[in-house]
Amino acid sequence: MGINKRFAEARAKLSQESGAKPGVLDDILPRINQGIVIPIVSNSFRVEQIFREGGETLEEGLPSISEQLTAEWANFIEYPMQDKENLARVAQYFLVEQKDDPHARTKYIEFLKTVLLTIAKDDPNYADIAERLMPRIHEMRFSEIANQLDYPRFADGGEDPLRLLARLPLPIYVTTSQSDFLERALEAEGKKPRTQICFWSGEISSASPEHRTDLDYLPTVTNPLVYHLYGLEDYPQTMVMSEDDYLNFLIAMVEDTNTLNPVVPLSLRRALGESHLLLLGYHLRDWDFRVMFRFLLKFRRDEFSPRGMVIQLKKDDRRIENEERSLDYLGRYFDRRKFDVEWNDSEAFIQKLWNDWNTYRQGQA
Repeated sequence: MGINKRFAEARAKLSQESGAKPGVLDDILPRINQGIVIPIVSNSFRVEQIFREGGETLEEGLPSISEQLTAEWANFIEYPMQDKENLARVAQYFLVEQKDDPHARTKYIEFLKTVLLTIAKDDPNYADIAERLMPRIHEMRFSEIANQLDYPRFADGGEDPLRLLARLPLPIYVTTSQSDFLERALEAEGKKPRTQICFWSGEISSASPEHRTDLDYLPTVTNPLVYHLYGLEDYPQTMVMSEDDYLNFLIAMVEDTNTLNPVVPLSLRRALGESHLLLLGYHLRDWDFRVMFRFLLKFRRDEFSPRGMVIQLKKDDRRIENEERSLDYLGRYFDRRKFDVEWNDSEAFIQKLWNDWNTYRQGQA
């Protein structure tokens, strides 16, 4: 028997014994058990779940729900250019018009809250709640309004993918969302998360003590860290929204030479370099992904860092004529940086990850 055949048979036997399935999750499942997998969740991941109707999937060729919402906001603020689906550019225009008032960054979230409440007012089951919440719209977080209106709503009793992520025995979660949806999911699973924020634009004297960097804090499975890379709606100065914000964010990361207490804590820097990363819900062409990915590469060392994974909808490249060549190029681009691309729906991937993790865990018992 040749060595290749013997190796293949041995690998199949090991997979069967461990309960793990061959494929992209082979390396991830045991790392979950070790707590060295970090999910990195986009802002659009939850926004699109909230605003889609009945859990439907968009047809090929249509703008994403996030893009449609951005276009609506662009119309509302009378954005004069053609690229109304580009949030970073629309936000850039709005901040210039508002003379760079930091609090103007919350206006997009205010718009989302208004749209959600307006939709709910047309639903007889939620009209009374929406009417009651509308006067308090400016004092309530986006996540709280969505929660009271029972959003997101999943078709056919489907499970919330954020809740599935929260059930995994992981000590660190990173998000580019500026709302606390991930913390709510973790709390619903009986955990006590610690919210930390990237103060890339400078320290804020009014920041709550629990949101400041604690050099002695050690995340655990029951008390995990949720790190908001692009800020939190509670602190408008920390929110990364416009093109200038993204560029200034990257500059702040490059110029941060504080070796004792850097903007991004040393413990998190090490974890990002040494863990398997799952990038969930991003659109490859968007500023939030491109800047976040360059940020991650700052802490990844080719010879030591494990491979990460980008989970991406294949239909996201609808504007590219030669899709096959484009996908091949993107695969090679990420492969050079030790990232695999899984052309899959993020929610479907999380469900598969959870199912496979349960099978793996039972095999280890």
